[in-house]
Amino acid sequence: MRRFFEAVWQEKNIEAWLFSPLSLLYAFGWWCYTLVYRLGLKKAAHLHQPIVVIGNLVAGGSGKTPFTVWVVEQLQEKGLQVVVGASGYGSPKSESATLAPDGELDPKVWGDEPALLRLRLPETPLIVGRDRVRAAEICAEKFPDSVLVMDDGFQHLRLKTDISIIIEPRGGNDFCFPAGPYREPKSLGYPRADRVLRHFDDLNLFGPSVVDADTGESIETGKVDLITAIGDPNRLIMMLQGAGYDVVESKILTDHDPLDAPNLIGNLGRERYLVVTSKDFVKLRNHPEISGRKIAVADYQLRPKDENEFIDWLVKKCNESKT
Repeated sequence: MRRFFEAVWQEKNIEAWLFSPLSLLYAFGWWCYTLVYRLGLKKAAHLHQPIVVIGNLVAGGSGKTPFTVWVVEQLQEKGLQVVVGASGYGSPKSESATLAPDGELDPKVWGDEPALLRLRLPETPLIVGRDRVRAAEICAEKFPDSVLVMDDGFQHLRLKTDISIIIEPRGGNDFCFPAGPYREPKSLGYPRADRVLRHFDDLNLFGPSVVDADTGESIETGKVDLITAIGDPNRLIMMLQGAGYDVVESKILTDHDPLDAPNLIGNLGRERYLVVTSKDFVKLRNHPEISGRKIAVADYQLRPKDENEFIDWLVKKCNESKT
């Protein structure tokens, strides 16, 4: 079903127009939801300063998590203490908010994005759960002098944030669910954002780097197999092909699939490297079928076209929100 709608969302085709009345109802519901806050009938909680949210308006992969990692690293280089928040979508820890323990996180318990964030930012405190208000409370209690950077959560209006950044991928029609990919109307989302960073217009896309999972060394171009469960697998395949890799056999699963099924991998990777993303690798690294296969991890990076200007702006906004 998800694949069907992802195909519908690519353009304003006849299927999209058929679903458009439902999209109008959805958009109206969102307008009413935001109106409640705009009129002051509900108050957004402001529990910690500064709070940075890195979100998007569309469903699926936009590169939020790798961009979040880069932002955290840049803020830390500027001397700021940073805490990361993530929803842990689909995991048992997603219902409230919990400060994650030190060390490797099991994606079955904590979610795939938190497991990846811990892998990339092992020394950074991480709060997991969809209750963003509770996450901010934990941050204020445990790390009162920190910057809270949230991976996703732009639509969580219960929490007042200080800096909102939207990552906007290319492609797709302009409809809201279910006729299109938008979580909310652009006319409501864009004005709430402090920065809208669009792929290729405002962001450079680097990669993919494809390295051996054991040695960390780049692998030679040529024939590879692929298994992945990410939001935009077609972009990954096109990037691999553009870098000189020929994807011979592939297995594409839905975003956030736990990748723990028996006989998941089958014959993939028996004769050549099996390519996965970092988000896939944190779930596959302990899978029994991985043993004896050559695994390569593919990653791409999103960077603002003017990195210095962006970080200077972000640090200034963070400092201003403390006063």
